Amino acid sequence: RLPICCDAGKALSPTHSKWQVFQTETLLVLSCVDLRTKGFQPSCAQNRLAQNQNCIRLGLGRFSEVPFKLFLRKMKTSLLHPNISCYVYVSLFCIFAAVLNGTQRTVDPDALAQWSFFGEGFVALDVQAQHIVLAETPGSKGVMLVSPESHLGDCTLSYKIRPLTPESVLVAILAASNRGPDGDLDFPENYNGNMRYLTTDTDNYFFAFHNAAHNAQPFIRQYSKEKAGREQLVLADANRMTTQWHAVEVGKRDGRLWLKVDGQTIIEATDASPLAQGHFILRLRGTSERIGVCLIKDLRIDGVDG
Repeated sequence: RLPICCDAGKALSPTHSKWQVFQTETLLVLSCVDLRTKGFQPSCAQNRLAQNQNCIRLGLGRFSEVPFKLFLRKMKTSLLHPNISCYVYVSLFCIFAAVLNGTQRTVDPDALAQWSFFGEGFVALDVQAQHIVLAETPGSKGVMLVSPESHLGDCTLSYKIRPLTPESVLVAILAASNRGPDGDLDFPENYNGNMRYLTTDTDNYFFAFHNAAHNAQPFIRQYSKEKAGREQLVLADANRMTTQWHAVEVGKRDGRLWLKVDGQTIIEATDASPLAQGHFILRLRGTSERIGVCLIKDLRIDGVDG
């Protein structure tokens, strides 16, 4: 056992339900990601509700970060478990190599809730359930989360999403940038999340799904200056998503674009002159009568084909 002590003076061992040496989640904790587990409830943080601008944190608060050097020191002195130490070192090397190569990155709910938020609504973090809530408020023109960094080249964005109402229309956007090749993305001051700016002032690939409430089927469009506005690349024959959890994947590789739902390719298209780089955007829009609300979790960004 290799106990890790938290601020509250309690210790968690590798036998804990979310602290297993042979699980990837454990290795991610080593890089100073917050350690959150069910059943460990610091009394000083019970039922805390803290608000940070548009991000609302729900739950029992944050656990102390586990320093990377502290864990290595404990592993190094654990002579009774040389195989485990070797396994962790090799696994860490593989993880860091993957990060350096930019091939894969997992975005935990806490980090996702810190993406730039636009629109009239809110994003809430449910610490215990490990998902975020993205929601409009009455009068909204749509709400969005925008990734902090631009991605260059081929990429795949995958996540799980649950629209909580039939009116919740879902959108994923790849390669969103200002008009031009630089990959930067700026929004006007007091931008309210409306679609017009995305269609007239940015380049992007626009994937829409669960959009029956807008009298449409899933589609992929390209908005760019070169296309003189928008070009619908492909349109599905029907909507198949419900208000349950679904695994969604959108990607671009060598000019190919695709949308997968629950592992099945729903639509795909090609672009002879693909957009080179830009930001990721997760967008939600309801109808004029009812707001949109959804849950999102398990988001991953890959630099390889899905």
